[in-house]
Formats: sequence, structure tokens, C-alpha cells
Amino acid sequence: MPTVIKLDGRREPFSHDKLRLSVIRAGLDVCVEVNGAVEVSVNRDVGTWELADMVQLELLRRAIDKPELALVAKAHLLGRIYKETFGKDFLKTKTGYRERAIARFKSLIEAGLLKPEAIEALSAFEPRPDFDRSLSYNALRLFTNGNYALRDQNFRLAETPSMAAWRVATAVARELERAKLYYDYITQLKIVPASPFWFNAWTRKEMFASCFTLEVEDCLSSITHPGRYCIYDALAYSGIIQQLGGGVGYDFSLLRPEGDVVRGSVGVASGPVSFMRLFDANVDVIKQGGKRRGAQMGTLHVWHPDIRKFIKAKTGELKDAHLQNFNISVFVDDTFMEKALGVDGDSKYKLINPRVFYDKTGKKAVEFVDVHKETQVPKEAVWGEVDARQLFGEIAHGAWDSGDPGLIFKSNLNASNPLLGEEIEISNYRFTYIWRSVNPCAETVQNPFEVCNLTHINLVKFVKENCAGGSFEEKLGCIDWEGLAQAARVGTRYLDDAIERSRTGIKIIDEMNSATRKNGLGIMGFAELLIKLGIPYASWEAVELINRIMGWIYVNALDESAELARERGPFKFFEKSVYARGEIPVLKFQDFVWRRWERIKRVYPRELQEAGDRLRDITMRTREWLRPYLERLADKVRGGVRNSVVLSIAPTGRTSILAGTTSGVEPVFALAFLRNVTVGTLIEYYEPGIEWLKARGYWTPQVRKVVEETGMLRDAPVPEAAKHLLATAMEIGWLWHVLMQASAQQWVDQGISKTINMPANAPQEDVYWAFAFAWAVGVKGITVYRDKSKSVQVIYTGLKQDIKKRLAETKIVVRPLALETSIEEVAEQAKLKALEEGKDPYCKTGECG
Repeated sequence: MPTVIKLDGRREPFSHDKLRLSVIRAGLDVCVEVNGAVEVSVNRDVGTWELADMVQLELLRRAIDKPELALVAKAHLLGRIYKETFGKDFLKTKTGYRERAIARFKSLIEAGLLKPEAIEALSAFEPRPDFDRSLSYNALRLFTNGNYALRDQNFRLAETPSMAAWRVATAVARELERAKLYYDYITQLKIVPASPFWFNAWTRKEMFASCFTLEVEDCLSSITHPGRYCIYDALAYSGIIQQLGGGVGYDFSLLRPEGDVVRGSVGVASGPVSFMRLFDANVDVIKQGGKRRGAQMGTLHVWHPDIRKFIKAKTGELKDAHLQNFNISVFVDDTFMEKALGVDGDSKYKLINPRVFYDKTGKKAVEFVDVHKETQVPKEAVWGEVDARQLFGEIAHGAWDSGDPGLIFKSNLNASNPLLGEEIEISNYRFTYIWRSVNPCAETVQNPFEVCNLTHINLVKFVKENCAGGSFEEKLGCIDWEGLAQAARVGTRYLDDAIERSRTGIKIIDEMNSATRKNGLGIMGFAELLIKLGIPYASWEAVELINRIMGWIYVNALDESAELARERGPFKFFEKSVYARGEIPVLKFQDFVWRRWERIKRVYPRELQEAGDRLRDITMRTREWLRPYLERLADKVRGGVRNSVVLSIAPTGRTSILAGTTSGVEPVFALAFLRNVTVGTLIEYYEPGIEWLKARGYWTPQVRKVVEETGMLRDAPVPEAAKHLLATAMEIGWLWHVLMQASAQQWVDQGISKTINMPANAPQEDVYWAFAFAWAVGVKGITVYRDKSKSVQVIYTGLKQDIKKRLAETKIVVRPLALETSIEEVAEQAKLKALEEGKDPYCKTGECG
């Protein structure tokens, strides 16, 4: 029989009667108090959902002292979902779930909100009420307020969570048996599809990609420049993409610098940063129209003459006002990094006017991985020199000051590119295939017009029950490696099926998606897995574990892609790829990184040299562990692979909330924190951490007080081992953050979205060395965030007194629906309206898969 762990660590048998009585007593004790608080807030007409939100908010605020009230709030919310979806009588009878669900699906088809061809698949619905009940309160809010569930023509909720999961499974598979397999994995939360699947499955706008990249050429419009993709073309495409719920990345390096000549005009160019304001305003307009907040990444190559203006665009007084709908990052090449760090003693770095470079060479400067190494830059295109050391310091200062810019290491990026340098033609547009754009959170690396198709494996589901390991090898034995391999294969097939179904209506993007077939299978729950295994995040065991996990997922995902190629055919450009020669992209990447490391490591402090050497050794051990699989793969991929790339680790903002686990490869953010949500401010605990403390008798009133005030255990009276295991993002040193990202990157053929968190008092030197070391050990893109470096944060750790005061003052916000809104617009508003619940502290613009 299961036991209940009391606050003082005592255990007693689980009792249904005692639980029921505790909930009833909790309700009686606070009933008058909650009702009174809600009555004070109701000073005008309110809707039933608004009233329900008020009740739940008051219950959750009181759950700090009476945890049972969290269950009451969750039950209240789930009851609202059932009532609105199935009708009031369902709450009384609890019968007819399947019949009511199918009737609801049919009504959505009749209203034109779902495709008619969905009827057969949706009519085979198999209800999973246990899935509904297993979700946390915050996960349920993704369905009511976060757009994961559909709404009908009257803006009423039209789906339960298991209905939405069935829709997401069948829309991709179309074949019933495979749909059932996907449904099993989704409702068991073993794999979690990215947000666009939930938004768009079976709708008339069936687009499943999370993120896109667009070309921004040095012209205003294709009207006057036929065959080119100009500034206003990119602006129009980005509006369409954001309407569908996708994020967009742009590289502005092809735009001529400020002050350059403009042909056919007496004026001069205003430069890339001025046009970025146009794209920033475009997102605000879409947002004001009731749509989901757009996510954007803007990049500029370090050789562009406007680079200093770019890196200062979001620093100082501008950091909370300028380009707020953008993440920004600088593309840097190896030539720049070596000069910045003094590898060859010369720090002078040439700036290039991209317009003149193209006029003189007929090539785009961005279509080189390292333009200064790979070609002779025409002297007319050189627009001065900068001191690379000084400029690198300015970039690090900007990141320290505001979190922007990040860095994208172009040589690292392309070291695993299977089509590097190949001439490609899509939709009558010819280009050299170089990864020179990234999505808003930099987990996918792309040529312009490519997309990222994301789904995530929940690692927590692959820890064996009641398994306690002592040595590292014993802890490895606590992982269900076979189950993890199967999840990698199911996720790979799910994403390839999605590529077949996904459409944006933009021809070149849809053709590119079908041609390169880029899968972005990733992970979530790594930090929680570490806690279950008793491994601190800031440890070499954790660094080695993520290396092994990602290596294992990679070989299984790539093997499954090769199987798919035999069934369905390889991706369009396979014959031009390294696969056709029997080469494995991540092995080429590793060889590149560690050869370079031996050449450059002398410029690093001793501590970093030792860390880099140890990471190299870990990677080689994993490579040896996987050697039989890699040898078979080398032969197998010669026969074809279905997907040009297979892995990517996103920050999993909303999807990790759905799964009730930690984000991506990130550590625990805090043990207690405030989350700003649309209905107010909620207090959240990291439950696995609290349960770990309770199980060992550490969760005393004194410890709880420290956790609630600071969000961490640092000053709590608990053993040092507990503090180490449950260390939070701001407590973990930057070196461990970088090592974790670099270790995972050894086996991820695309990118990884991860934030290098630093405390508010971190010196600028830490940012400098974090950037420098990340490049050296193979990180593809890096973002640093120093706590409180911006005036507004989505999540605040702990419950300091000034924040507690804000809790009491929080008012509920309601967004009314315009009466003239059409049925189609209602559906779009339900799908895309901006809500804080989905924001992620690791992705500043919000939506990242």
C-alpha cells in the first residue's frame, strides 16, 4: 500500500477517507474567506470563466499554507473544462465521454473550424480521462487559456485534454494504428509535440512547424526586383507565419550599412538596425490584433560595418524599450574569435560592405562560413578595421548589461552541416547551402526558408521505478535505455509524418521543408532526471550523462531516419550530402571541434584547459560506447536517410509545463517562484524538489521559510549534499552551464537553446570567458542572462516582501471579445492570443517550441 510522507518526514498509510475529509475541511475552512475575496473583486458584470479564475487564484494563494487547496483549484478547473465542453449534466452523470467528444468534434467540422476529412479519424476517438486528471493545474491552463484546446464559433471551449491529444495524434498519422501509437506516447507524456501541433492539428491552417528563417536581401520589394526576396517580402511572410503561430529568424547582414549609397536616389542607406525596427513594429501590430505574441531572432555578421550599432541596440537605456520583440545575436567566425582571443597575436579584423562584396564577386558574403579565410575580400569591399579584442569585449558587455546580444559561432554551426557548400535550387531560387540563420531561440540552424519541426522526449518517463544506484555505472542502469531508444524512433516518425502534412501557403518554404525534411527531436526533464538519480547538475557525472543520453538518442533517431528512407525515399538532396559517402555529421563535428581545441587551448586559463580536456575525454568515451552502432550506421546511411538532420534541443517553455517537468537541458530554475499570469500572480513550487526534501525529513517550517523567501536552499539548515543536488539556475556556476550545453551539443546535429544564467553580481569577466570557452568546446549558439539585468522578468525566484505585497495587490485582467469578430477570427483569437502562462525564462521573446 502506498504511504503518505508527512511534513516532518513520518510516513503513514494512504487513506481515501482521510484525503476526502482533508479536502472537505480545507474547503470549509476557507470557503468564507475565498468567497469574500472574490466578492471584493466583483464590482461589475463578470463572465463565468472570469469568476472561476478568481476562485482558483484565491485557492492557489492559500495553498501555500494548505496544499490540499491546490487539488481543489485543479478539480475546479477540470470541472469547468468538462462543463463547457460537454455540458453541465456531464458533471452529474460522468457518463458518455466518448459519445459527447465525437459529437463535439462533428460540431467543429460543421462550423468549418476543422477539416471535413477529419471526421473518420476523430470519430474513432478513445477517451483517456486519466490523462486529463494526471495533468497539473498549470498544464490544464494551457488548454483553457494557452490555446492548446480548440474553441467553437461561440468562443466556448470545445475540447478536453485527451480530445486535443487525439486530434494531435491523428492529424499527423492519418493511419489509425500509427495514430494510436502516437496517442499512447503523448497521453503518457513520453513525447510532447511542440505548440503548433496543438494549435493547428486538423484545422484549415494545418501548419506544424515552430520556427522559420527568411532571407532579407538588399532591396525593398520583389515588385521592383523580380526573383529576389527583399525587405518587404520578408515582412509580409513574417506576418503570415506569426498568424499561424510560428516564430521567425532573420539575418540582416545582406543589407548595406548606414550611410552607403542608394542607387537611383540622392539619399543614403539607413542600415540594418533601422529596418529591424520595422519588423519589431510588425509584431506589435499583430499582437494588437488579438494574436499570439510573435517571436523573432535578428542576427548580424560580425564583419558588417554596422556591427557596433547592432550590439548596442538593446543595451543601456534602450534595453527595456528597443526591439522588445527580438532576440539578437552576432554571427562570429573562427577568424574573429582567434583574433579576439589572441591566438595568432593579430587583433585587426576587416569589416565588409556586403553590397560592394556582391558587386565585385557575384557572391553573397554570408554564403561563406569564414569569409576572410575562404576568399580574398576585394579591397573596395573593406570598410575599415576593428580591434577584435575590443569588439569582443563590447559584445560581452552588452550581454552582461541586458542579455543581448548572444553569439552564434558560424564555424561550429556548419561543422555538422550535411550539405555544406552545395549549390541548391528551390522554387527557382539558387543558393549555396550554408547554415546562416537561426530561429528565435537558436535551437535550429538553417539556410533561409527552412523550418524547424519540433517534438520533445520527456526523459523523466525513462527512469526505472525504485532504482537507486550508488556508482555512476549503477545510476546508468536506472535508465530504461531500450524505452528511450523506442521513444527516439517514435518521435522521428512522428516528425516525418508531420512534414508530409504541414503547409504554410508560402511556396518556397513548403518546398524547402519537403526537400530537406529537418527533424528537431529534443528532450525535456533532464534536471528532474538528475534529481531522481541523485546526480547534481553541477557535476562531471551530469556532464557525462547528458553526453551519453544525447548520443543514444542520436544513433537511434538517425537509424530510424535511414529506415524511413527505405520505406519512403531519402530527402531530396541526399546524393549531395555527406551521408551518401557514409559519413556521420556529428562525428565530423566532433573531429573539427577537438582538433581546433588542441591548437587554441593554450590561450585559456588552466581551469578551462582542464575542463575542455575532460569534456573531450567524455565525448570520446561515449563514442567508444556507441562504436558498434556508429559503424553500422556508417554503412546504413549510404543507402539513404529521410531527414537531413534529426535532433535539436528547444527550451520547451509551454510543453514542459504540459509535461510537468523541467525545461530542455536547463537546471531547476527555482524551488519556489512567482509566475506572472494573465489572471494575476501565482506562487509555484518545484514539486519534485520539495518531495525529495520531504522524503528525507528536511522539509521543516524553517526550511520552507527560506525556500519561500529566496527560492533556493543556500541559506537553509539542510546538509550540503542536499543544497548541491537541488542547486538552482542562478546558483550553478557559468562553467557548468556551458559544459552541459557543450556536452549535449556533441551529439546534436542542429542547435541547443540554453541560457547561461548568472547572478546579479556576476562580473563582466564571467561573460567574456563564458563566450570564449563556449566557442572553443563546440557550442553553436550562446545566450547569457544576468539576473535582474532587465527591469521586467516573467519569473521571480522566492517570495521577497516587496513581491509578497504585489501578490495582495494583483488584479485579474480580462480581455473582452469584440462583438464584430467573425467565426474565423474567434478561432484565431482562441488559438493565438498572448498569455503569460506560456512564456519561458529561457527564451526572452516567449515562444520556442
